[in-house]
Amino acid sequence: MKYLSSILILILLSLAIFAQQKKSISGFVYDKSTGEILIGATILCNKMVAVTNEYGFYSIEVPVADEEVEVTASFVGYKHETSSNKDLNKKQTDFHLTPGVNIESVTVVAQSHQDIVHNTEMGVTRLSMKAVKQLPNLFGEVDIIKAFQLTPGVQSGGEANSNLYVRGGSPDQNLFLLDDVPLYYVAHFGGFFSVFNADAINDVKLVKGGFPARYGGRLSSVLDIRMKEGNSRQFKGQGTVGLLSSKISVEGPIIKDKLSFIVSARKRFLPILKIMGSGLSSDFYDLNAKLNYRLSEKDRFFLSFYTGDDIVSSKIENVASKHKSTVKWGNTLLAFRWNHLYGSTLFSNITLATTRYRYVNHFEYQVETGGASQSVDDKLLTGVKDVNFKADFSWIPNSILNIKFGLNSVYHTFIPNDVDYKYSRDGADPVSKSYRSVEYSTESAAYIENEFSLNRLKANIGMRFSSYFVDGLNDFSANPRVLLNYVVLDNLSLKYSFSQMRQYVHLLTYSGTGNPADYWMPANKNVQPGQSVQHSAGVSATFGDESYSLSAEVYHKSLGNLITFVPGESLSGNLDSWENVVEKNGEGTNYGLELFLKKQKGKTTGWIGATMARAERVFENINGGKPYPYKYDRLLDLSIVANHKLKENIDVSASWTYGSGYPLTLATQHYSINEADVFVYSDKNAFRMRDYHRLDIAANFHKTKKWGRRTWTISIFNVYNRKNPYYYYYDRESSIEMSDNTNGVSLTEKIGALKLYQRSLFSFFPSVSYSFEF
Repeated sequence: MKYLSSILILILLSLAIFAQQKKSISGFVYDKSTGEILIGATILCNKMVAVTNEYGFYSIEVPVADEEVEVTASFVGYKHETSSNKDLNKKQTDFHLTPGVNIESVTVVAQSHQDIVHNTEMGVTRLSMKAVKQLPNLFGEVDIIKAFQLTPGVQSGGEANSNLYVRGGSPDQNLFLLDDVPLYYVAHFGGFFSVFNADAINDVKLVKGGFPARYGGRLSSVLDIRMKEGNSRQFKGQGTVGLLSSKISVEGPIIKDKLSFIVSARKRFLPILKIMGSGLSSDFYDLNAKLNYRLSEKDRFFLSFYTGDDIVSSKIENVASKHKSTVKWGNTLLAFRWNHLYGSTLFSNITLATTRYRYVNHFEYQVETGGASQSVDDKLLTGVKDVNFKADFSWIPNSILNIKFGLNSVYHTFIPNDVDYKYSRDGADPVSKSYRSVEYSTESAAYIENEFSLNRLKANIGMRFSSYFVDGLNDFSANPRVLLNYVVLDNLSLKYSFSQMRQYVHLLTYSGTGNPADYWMPANKNVQPGQSVQHSAGVSATFGDESYSLSAEVYHKSLGNLITFVPGESLSGNLDSWENVVEKNGEGTNYGLELFLKKQKGKTTGWIGATMARAERVFENINGGKPYPYKYDRLLDLSIVANHKLKENIDVSASWTYGSGYPLTLATQHYSINEADVFVYSDKNAFRMRDYHRLDIAANFHKTKKWGRRTWTISIFNVYNRKNPYYYYYDRESSIEMSDNTNGVSLTEKIGALKLYQRSLFSFFPSVSYSFEF
């Protein structure tokens, strides 16, 4: 590997040396009506093509001024705009595109205007927010993560779960970026949906493989989310009233074309858990806000803010006792970004941010017996605080080279386990105990990548250097990245990618009684950083006048330094010595085939996604050291999604999902000792749950009003009422027998045979929501 690293560095240096400096123009592409940047817009000049980056910036070569030249900017769903010689005399040329083209040419599935044949991206899925909002949903709540769960290579891990299990990876192996800043736990409502409010999002993409060098810190995927910047031209608003939550967004200019804002809030109002008879009380909210200040043509400043919290509680009271359990969790993010343009070929983005994730579990108990009372008050806090500095640069010296480089440093403060415990009893001295834990670590990285084009060969070759410092461990690694794309025909290309990744945090999840808790722990000298190596190869094609696109990818991913709980152990009472309750140095092997067919134009759009895959794990002291299927190993996963525009004001959508059963461990024998059941288990995860499948449908009814536009959405979850498995458990049937005797009638409970039962979560469930724009 060290030789490969040296070769990659030489390639990057040689490409930079042979770069020819020519006249270039650069600028930004905006939505003319809102002032929002357009990510992935295409710039065309004399067969030279450039694409705007995550900040709406482009740079492209143009011929000398004496020649006739035109530069055209275009984006899906917008009218193109052309600038001629007169407009190109200055080096910075911005484009302001007007929304509105014929519906037949609107792409509603993929937002990027880069077609999959000619770009170097591999294992990347993009979904437009328009497509996400059209999909059927549960409780009327639109969710981007649930939309990505309908794409190849991505699993949900079960119903009512907003986690991502990407190409056999675990949830902690996903990097969630909100405006370039990582978030940790991203689920609301116990996992029913994510913290990402669709009304506040401008662009989103999921990277599953072929990671450019600018991404790092996780092993399996990157979900890169960009918030809206706020309408700089006029005041606008939108909102939704649903069964689960209600939300509203307001945006507009503070100084027209200079300073704009957006504020988006969401909150639960209807006590849906109580209505469903769960015995729980719940509440949640989230708030997104952003300021966008354009100081000059070359300088822009952004201030992004997010905060959100959940609270779930249960309370049981009777004459003698009171029990109350409260669980709170949430994230807070504050980020400052500065975009600066140096000349026409060098662009920078500087980010300074802080984040905090916290989880609190509070248990209170009071009881009175025989005139005496006693009470217990137990409170646990765990979380992570980060301070993050990031500098990203993009240098585009000519039409052949696009060089990105940068630095990133994160200072982590981990709080694994803060405990406050109080106990009192009449006639005894009160007990009060506290335990405090904190661990500090620093994670830094530097990267360089070069995306270049040589005739039919397009490539992105880069290197990411990372370092990690924690008490007792200094870790340094060099991780090469290679993406190759050979364009065979104008509508057909062959692709290959290689990625080596490093991860410096571990996730321990407790899922016993009560609500699940996520404990983030730093890698250390005893629990080494996780690592992965992934190879991908595939073919990409478009046909039908680019109305259809097809991609097929095979991948092989090797994982190292994985952890899992020692069988029979948990975090209860062991958080200060968590290293002793986990198996270390595990290995994983994931491989599969992904097929993705999309229809992108016309009144009917949608996609078919299929995944055939395997995911295995090996630990020395589990399953006798033999490989076993990972908990979320799924042999076949299939999704069919369709959106259709019936009329100008009515559109309908449907999604059908199928997945082969997840692995589980079941007892093969059991016997009784002193009326207690004893189970004998087979190999780990040797059995499978029942297959999963479900049909959801939705209809949207739009109407234009004097004040704006309203939409009624009717959605039906699980149309044919499939009883899908949520989990399995053993129990005995019991019955009451009535018999006559000399003393009258007697009742006897009869215990039946031990049986395996399936628990299902959601059956047929209709929902309705009302949305508006003004």
